[in-house]
Amino acid sequence: MDKRYELDQVKLLSVYTMGEPGKRTFFLIIGQKEDWIRVWLEKEQLEALGLAVDQFLFTLSREHPDLPRNEDETSLSDHVPSRMPSAELEIDQIVLGFEGEWAALDFLAHVVGPQSEETAQLTCRAALAQLKELGSQAKSVCAAGRPRCVLCGRPIDPEGHTCPSDN
Repeated sequence: MDKRYELDQVKLLSVYTMGEPGKRTFFLIIGQKEDWIRVWLEKEQLEALGLAVDQFLFTLSREHPDLPRNEDETSLSDHVPSRMPSAELEIDQIVLGFEGEWAALDFLAHVVGPQSEETAQLTCRAALAQLKELGSQAKSVCAAGRPRCVLCGRPIDPEGHTCPSDN
């Protein structure tokens, strides 16, 4: 059975991490004040989201130069709600879209926990300014991790790195 969540004009749309670089887990908080969903994702997915947001907004600005940017909308909050999330999902795929003056984010996911075989779809609409800030957060959080090897691209641990490209 598929679950479907639709959140219109979200107030919460932020990137968070737990743990130290190399052992961090990444998630998004999406919702309205105390009614929210925690969305788990991998660092690579978060990096890709940050880049996709930049590309999406650039394309949108070229195709719709007169489009209002909702700059006066509430910016992203660093507030973590005190109530437990109404759902926890793990991302399988993210699709960016545009409806009217709002960005649409469609997440294909699966439910975290005992029902982990259950798939879910989460759709939310956010102001373009919120989407821009989310992209900035994603890039900033990912850049704060371990440095990458210039030869193989793998992360370098504080103890060192054995590079397969260095023969």
